[in-house]
Amino acid sequence: MKLISNPDELFAEMREYDTKLSKPALIVLLLATLVALNQYTIITKLSEVMPDRLSVFFKIGGYIGIISSFVGVFAVWVIIAVIMHGLSAFFFEGEGDFRRTFEFVGYGFFPSLVGSLITVPMSLYYIAIARIPEISLVQLQQNPDVVRAIIVSIIPKDLIYSNLIVNIAVIMWSLTIWSFALRYAREIELKEAFVCAIIPTVLFTVYQFWSILKLL
Repeated sequence: MKLISNPDELFAEMREYDTKLSKPALIVLLLATLVALNQYTIITKLSEVMPDRLSVFFKIGGYIGIISSFVGVFAVWVIIAVIMHGLSAFFFEGEGDFRRTFEFVGYGFFPSLVGSLITVPMSLYYIAIARIPEISLVQLQQNPDVVRAIIVSIIPKDLIYSNLIVNIAVIMWSLTIWSFALRYAREIELKEAFVCAIIPTVLFTVYQFWSILKLL
């Protein structure tokens, strides 16, 4: 509850204890699971209308993509922590080891988990009720983008715009948590922590919005 209501006090207290990665790792694990579940549902739905000769290969490719996305969430955790740790050291002479930064940064994914608990079930609902026509081998040969077009047609525009709004709220919330997290992980001023946090946040935001806007 303090992560939601008073992250400043939470991280001030946590820095007095040994580093524990179990809780932030659980947050990231649950987020990665939701991302993978969403992709799995889409792959399963599309494989049902694929030509028999391509269905197996489509599933294999899809499952590789699911695994990559799952692992990718943890990779983003590492990358964001490395960037914030490096920026705080280079610009503000931050103190403290990377393990502490890594731990505290992990809590900043809690808003993404909350957002996914809102958006993923809605996405799964529309995927479940979607009626997709059979895709022939000729269609795939004539238009390789037919699969992408079908995915876009499954998800209503209203849901995409709703996801954008949710993502904006999630981003602002994550930035707030990361600012307080970095303040205590690196022993720097809050405004300095904000500067270090906003750069990777902007990069992460651009990637997320690009992924969503591709569906419009």
